[in-house]
Amino acid sequence: MNRVGLSIKRFFSNSSIYVPYVLLAILIVLVVSTFLSRFGYQSLFGVSVVISDSMEPALRRGDIVIYFRESFTLGDIVIYCLTPNHCIAHRVVDFMVLDTVNGDRLLIITKGDNVDSLDPPIEIEKIIGKVVFVMAREIWIPLLAVAVAYLVRDILKTLVLGYSYAILFIVIFATVLSVYSTIPRPINAEPVKPSLVRLAGVYFQLDSCTLSIRYINAIPMILTEVEVNSTKVDIVDFNPREIVVKPGEDLLRKAFEYREPLVIKIEALLNRVGRLSGEYPILIGGLDPQISFVNGILIARNLNCFPITINISIRYLDNNSWLWINRSYVIDGFSQIVI
Repeated sequence: MNRVGLSIKRFFSNSSIYVPYVLLAILIVLVVSTFLSRFGYQSLFGVSVVISDSMEPALRRGDIVIYFRESFTLGDIVIYCLTPNHCIAHRVVDFMVLDTVNGDRLLIITKGDNVDSLDPPIEIEKIIGKVVFVMAREIWIPLLAVAVAYLVRDILKTLVLGYSYAILFIVIFATVLSVYSTIPRPINAEPVKPSLVRLAGVYFQLDSCTLSIRYINAIPMILTEVEVNSTKVDIVDFNPREIVVKPGEDLLRKAFEYREPLVIKIEALLNRVGRLSGEYPILIGGLDPQISFVNGILIARNLNCFPITINISIRYLDNNSWLWINRSYVIDGFSQIVI
């Protein structure tokens, strides 16, 4: 009996040497696995501290939950993370299939036991695990206090770097992280800009000297501003799918004569849920002036809606000498001059 007793005593004595190292390895694996799951990487399990009362009485504020990555069904408590330090543990109450252009997507509907409203649907890929074990706060907090006290005592007693330092560091780090995750984060309000749509066609109407900016979509335009070559122009007609503006005559004349495009800049609201924005160049086409002689009179006609400049050179005989006259004329739209 004495020999058996000595063997048992020796076994426990030798085993106690490895217990701290086993505990250290477990803590390291637990912390690393939890971090991986929080940042979206695949991990088998993790831990989390409950910081709200939305799941009471099943989960109370301050309880620790251990979750595993495994299949779940209706009624199970699952965990998904909105940010690496803010995760939600709620119960699965429904599944839904969303038909998209990329195929069907399975969404999960969750709800807290202590709240009346449902959570927004989340993709099944966002679920990091199912809660399989809950440790009450009355258990883990005293155990943590005892463990920290023991480690501090061991460090003060030996003053030698060893496993106690490593375990204490991990415990303190995990505790600080848990407390940090419970601190509410300030929400910085940022102005939300409407979505930008760049679908438009710009057309020049030669008969009326107007630019037609057309938009084809299900969302109507309600407010708009238009500039032509950095000059704001008046809107002569407006409807939910088209804007008609009339640039200045001088802008049209220069664009036609120098063959330089007009740059139309538009900023329009689409029923307050989007905006039509962009710069659209357009070349102005037109007709050459029509020159004719009637009874020795030169007639120059402008067949365009905008004014044009013509240069006329006339050669004539004066006292047996041929002379030239060069003159420029500006002809208004749809008009003529007689020379």
